[in-house]
Amino acid sequence: MQLNFSIKDVAKTAGVSVATVSRVLNNSDKVTGETREKVLRAIKTLGYVPNYSAKSLRTNLSTGIGLVISHDVDYFITFPYFSEFVRGMGQTLSGTDYHLVMVMSTDSRDDISSHLRAFERKVVGGVVLFDVMDNDKRIPILKKYRVPFVVVGRPNLDEDYIYVDSDNVKGGMIATEHLFKIGCKRVLFINGPRGHSASRYRLDGYLKAHKKFGIQIDKKLIIYVKSDSDMKNGYEIVKSSLNRIKFDGIFVSGDFMATGAMKALKDSGIRVGKDIPVVGFDDVPIASMVTPTLTTVKQPIKDIGKAAASTLVDVMDGKNAISKVFDVSLVIRQSTSKEG
Repeated sequence: MQLNFSIKDVAKTAGVSVATVSRVLNNSDKVTGETREKVLRAIKTLGYVPNYSAKSLRTNLSTGIGLVISHDVDYFITFPYFSEFVRGMGQTLSGTDYHLVMVMSTDSRDDISSHLRAFERKVVGGVVLFDVMDNDKRIPILKKYRVPFVVVGRPNLDEDYIYVDSDNVKGGMIATEHLFKIGCKRVLFINGPRGHSASRYRLDGYLKAHKKFGIQIDKKLIIYVKSDSDMKNGYEIVKSSLNRIKFDGIFVSGDFMATGAMKALKDSGIRVGKDIPVVGFDDVPIASMVTPTLTTVKQPIKDIGKAAASTLVDVMDGKNAISKVFDVSLVIRQSTSKEG
């Protein structure tokens, strides 16, 4: 039994040319109503799903590169990571035939409708997905409708897609190792949302550092943020943890959240660095502007944005696109200094 029908099969079933089927798929006004109905009936009968990323149809697609953000506009504007990432995408697309289109989705990450609408209306010809979760329901739907896409974040073992990412395992490991090396024994880890790709890999690095140094893991020291990785949540998690968990260092999965964590310590009369060292993740501009300056894991955000754009263009053009993982490094500043 044949399951995957081609555009030629649709043309044969409808008794029309392949060009006519292509015109119907692209809503051309050069097709009569009767012919259009025949083609649509053939598509329905065969269960045909157009391969919009096929090279033969490329000229009929939008050149819009859709950046899908599952957050409200305020969060997008204030979160430093996004501005660096968008700058990288913009630099790659500048001077090409492609342009960046923001697709804001304030609904749950399971809702794929805004992505598909943008694609069907030819606002975009492919999408870059942020905030991918383990077993993300958007992935199989995008695959089903053959929407070209690239994900920011590596999949788990049960998934398969083209992605760009930083080495979050190494990042989690070097951040935790640094705290151990300066004398910490109980490191509070404020992680991103549970099930998030980056959260999973940064936790893996955190756990590997414990194993390397022979330090027992206390699960009470691992806290997942329940919503956005913002300053407010970093502040509230540390404030609530001070009275119920014993810790002597903090690793925060994001600089923005880390600045909130540092403020909570200072408001409680605790010296950041000398009393409790803090390490962040990202190395966005705020890390070098706060007092004390923040020790953090530096990831090449702009380069990841560039790679997301160029990789998606390869996918849309039918080229052999490959996933990319970028190296990270530790930038040591005042927040882990025992002096002063």
